[in-house]
Amino acid sequence: MSLFGSINIAGSGIAVDQTWLDSISSNIANMNDAVNPANQTYQDQQLVVAPTGTPPQDVLGLSNQTNNPIGTGVAVTNVVTDLPNGQLAYQPNNPVANNQGMVRIPGVNLANQLGQLDIAERSYQANAAVINHAKAAYQSVLALGA
Repeated sequence: MSLFGSINIAGSGIAVDQTWLDSISSNIANMNDAVNPANQTYQDQQLVVAPTGTPPQDVLGLSNQTNNPIGTGVAVTNVVTDLPNGQLAYQPNNPVANNQGMVRIPGVNLANQLGQLDIAERSYQANAAVINHAKAAYQSVLALGA
């Protein structure tokens, strides 16, 4: 791992968090989209995130019991949807409703999205704090040589 490994790892976390925030904002912005049931509607986006890299080598005789990557970061591996066809809703006054008064809506749960928004924001802040602390630690090491 490089000297700046922790900054790179936290940076990958920030990149995922930014994508997560973008996904949440898109979900909320499109939650009231309604189309004729014969058409496709906006699809609620959920991110799949996984660690990056390969399992580390044995360091100091200690084995990696979990066989998971350590200190390699994370990345978005896929974007999935809970309701690929949305939901049907009875809205007879909607101009795009069919003869039965039905429209297709995304089925985005606002309470869930707001909860996810709070978690994504906290994760973003935590990764930024890791970068700031690592930077301060590196500056302390540089000050030793002065």
